[in-house]
Amino acid sequence: MRVHRLVTGSVRAKAGRRGARRYLVDEWRDEAMPVNAYLVEYPGGFCLFDAGQTARAAAPGWFPSWQPFFRLSRFELEPEDEIAPQLRARGIDPKEVGLVVLSHLHTDHVGGLDAFRHAEVVVPRLEWERATGLRGRIRGYVPQHWPAGLEPRLVDFDGAALGPFGSSHDITGDGRLQLVPTPGHTPGHAALLVRDDVRSWLLVGDLAHTAAEVEQVAPQIAAWCRAEGVFVLAAHDPSPDCADERPTQAM
Repeated sequence: MRVHRLVTGSVRAKAGRRGARRYLVDEWRDEAMPVNAYLVEYPGGFCLFDAGQTARAAAPGWFPSWQPFFRLSRFELEPEDEIAPQLRARGIDPKEVGLVVLSHLHTDHVGGLDAFRHAEVVVPRLEWERATGLRGRIRGYVPQHWPAGLEPRLVDFDGAALGPFGSSHDITGDGRLQLVPTPGHTPGHAALLVRDDVRSWLLVGDLAHTAAEVEQVAPQIAAWCRAEGVFVLAAHDPSPDCADERPTQAM
């Protein structure tokens, strides 16, 4: 099994961490974070964990002006930075991706979904319930941009406890791809455990910005990953392409 990091542009946050001034003053941080998605090669084919951002998010009018949440970050990417062109650049037709697993439904994790209407899209049921409709929009989701006609497979964490996780959901039925609950960033947030005979990865989405930050955010998960030799990969970590280089490990 192999895991590839695909960078779908970057996101820049407003300067300052707290207070109303962030919403009113157009000051941005010098550094930007990558927006990562991960492609997993497993015996069943290709699985995409998160779909990255769309270039339309960098243009005016994509986000509702009444929602202050979207004033705190700025997405920077071109059409060629989207997930589908990146797959084609690697010689992979997006139609070859038969499974898409979403950690949660914030815009920078679902922006590239249009290219995967043919695929089975797995979403934690709690996350879907919180992200849809008017209440979803108020919470900072953009359900109006969900691809028309795409019906996700909603899953519950109905499996046994796994390490520090109180429950799990075996997506493939063979233990190779297991979804585990990691609430915090959103109540329905989930991570994907990719298990291989040689090495394993935990794709943590926005549980933390980087693998190193998991130690502060979720020390029990970080300790278990160290003990089990599981490599941690995060959605905004400037880590190397883990298909060709050693993945980042939580320390």
